[in-house]
Amino acid sequence: MNGMKIKTYMKRTALRVLLAVLPLVAFVSCNDFVYDYEGDCSVTYRLKFCYEKNLKWADAFANEVKSVNLYAFDTNGLLVWQKTEKGATLTTKDYSMTLDLPAGDYKLIAWCGLDNDGGKKSFSVPEMTVGVSRIEELQCILKRSQNVIASTKDGESGEAHSTEMLDFLFHGMLDVSLPKNDDGDCYNYTMFLTKDVNHVRIILQHLSAQDVDVNDFVFRIEDDNGRMGYDNELIKDEKITYHAWNTQSGTAGIVSDGEVVNCATAIADLTVARMTLGHSRDMLLTITTKDGESVVAGVPVIDYALLAKDYYEMAYGHSMTPQDFLDREDEYEMTFFLDENNKWVSSYILIHSWRVVPSDVNLDK
Repeated sequence: MNGMKIKTYMKRTALRVLLAVLPLVAFVSCNDFVYDYEGDCSVTYRLKFCYEKNLKWADAFANEVKSVNLYAFDTNGLLVWQKTEKGATLTTKDYSMTLDLPAGDYKLIAWCGLDNDGGKKSFSVPEMTVGVSRIEELQCILKRSQNVIASTKDGESGEAHSTEMLDFLFHGMLDVSLPKNDDGDCYNYTMFLTKDVNHVRIILQHLSAQDVDVNDFVFRIEDDNGRMGYDNELIKDEKITYHAWNTQSGTAGIVSDGEVVNCATAIADLTVARMTLGHSRDMLLTITTKDGESVVAGVPVIDYALLAKDYYEMAYGHSMTPQDFLDREDEYEMTFFLDENNKWVSSYILIHSWRVVPSDVNLDK
C-alpha cells in the first residue's frame, strides 16, 4: 500500500472513531464543544415576587412594587450577594430575578420600594458590603425630620416627625437551598411580600348636621415604629409624630329631624409605617383644636383598626389572625361624630362603612 493510500485509510479510520465517540461524549459531558449539539447545561435559579397579602387575596406586585433590593446571606449571616432592579421590567408578565449564586443554602431578604423613580425615598437601608456586612445590619429606617425643642450641654434635642405621603414599602424573606445539577436545569422560587405602609383617613362630622371646618383641627398619630429589622420586626426607635399630609373639606349626608341634610365634613390623610399587634396601645391618634386647648378625640389606632376585622372576615370568607389582618389591610377610614361641644361621641364611629361600638378599648376624651 503506497503512502497516499495509507494516509487516506488513516483519515477514514480516525473519522469513524470520532463519529462513534461523539454520541458518548454528548451524554456524559457538558462542555462548550457539546453545547452546539445538546444545548446549554448550566443551572439557573430564578426568584419570583408575589404581593397577595392583601384583602383581595390577589397578586398586586406588578401594580404596586416599583423597585426591588434583594440580599443573600449565607448560613453564618454574612452578605454574599446583592442585586437591585426597578422600573418597567418589574411590570412585565412573569417577571422574576435571576439569582447569580452558586449552589448552597441562603437566606434571601427583600426590601421593595426603597428607590422608586420619582419617589420620595421615604425609607432607607445602610450601605451593605459583600463579604463584610452581616444580616443584623440590614435595618430599614423611616426618613424623618427633627423639630428642635430644647438645647442642652450635649446638643439639641428634638421631636421626630413625618409630614409626607410615604412611598409604598414591602418586605420579603425566604430560606432557599439551591441544588447542584451537573446536567443543568432551571429552578424557580417565590417570595411573598408584606406591605409596611398604611394610609389612615380621618373624617369628622357633626351629629347635629352642623358644618365642620377642617381648619379648626389638628390631626396627628404617634408611634415608635420607624425602624424595622431584617425580619420585618419593629426595633426600638424614637417616637415619631405623623402629621396630616392632606386636609380638605368634604360633604356628607346625615339624618336630622327625620330629613337627610348635607353638611361639611373635615378630612385628614396621614400615612404611617408598619402596624403590629405589639404596638396596639402605642400608636395613638390625637385630634385637637387648632389652638391645642381642647382634645377632641384620642384613640389607639391599631385597636380601632382591628374592630373592622370581623366584618372583613364575613365579607370575604377568610379567617385572619389580628396580625394577618393588619398586614393585609393598608387603607383605614375612620369617621368620628362630634357633639355640640366638638367632642367625639365615643358610642358612634364608622370604620370604613361599618358602624362599630367600642366596648373594651381605652378611650381618651
